[in-house]
Amino acid sequence: MHILLGVLGILGAIGYYWFVIRNASDAVGEIANAAGKARGAYRRNQFRKKADASTINAIDDPRLAAVVMAVAVASCEGDMSAEQDAVLREAMTDILGIDEPVEDLTFAKWAVRENTDPNNISMRLSRLWTGSLDMSERLQFVDMVTRVAQAGGEVSHVQTEAIGRLKTRLAINV
Repeated sequence: MHILLGVLGILGAIGYYWFVIRNASDAVGEIANAAGKARGAYRRNQFRKKADASTINAIDDPRLAAVVMAVAVASCEGDMSAEQDAVLREAMTDILGIDEPVEDLTFAKWAVRENTDPNNISMRLSRLWTGSLDMSERLQFVDMVTRVAQAGGEVSHVQTEAIGRLKTRLAINV
């Protein structure tokens, strides 16, 4: 009888340790899975940042860059209003000389949706503007961005700061 109890005790201990080891293995697997998900999220975020930056960095036309900047400033507080859209379309044809503004405006809205910070956009595109625009064109550009921002009502603090940083990056001392 004592041998039977010893065998049952050994079988019970083996079963218990098998159960504990299996659960530990599952826990290790879950930890590894969570680490893999965190690593994937980090990589996706890094890729998204690179993709966003490459969209802006790919712009080589100062007129398109100006439209992107105007949309970015106008969109600081949400989507562009109909008034802002109309003022920008008018400026695109009258000031920038763009014959078909629909395509450029659509691209600008898409680019801003991918990269929402107007300060980041002005930083990335400032070399393009300073290299291709003279001082009077820079002043006209800043005036256009300001008029588009004002078309939606009162200019917000964030929009004012973005326009101020744009002036600084364009070397406008006003």
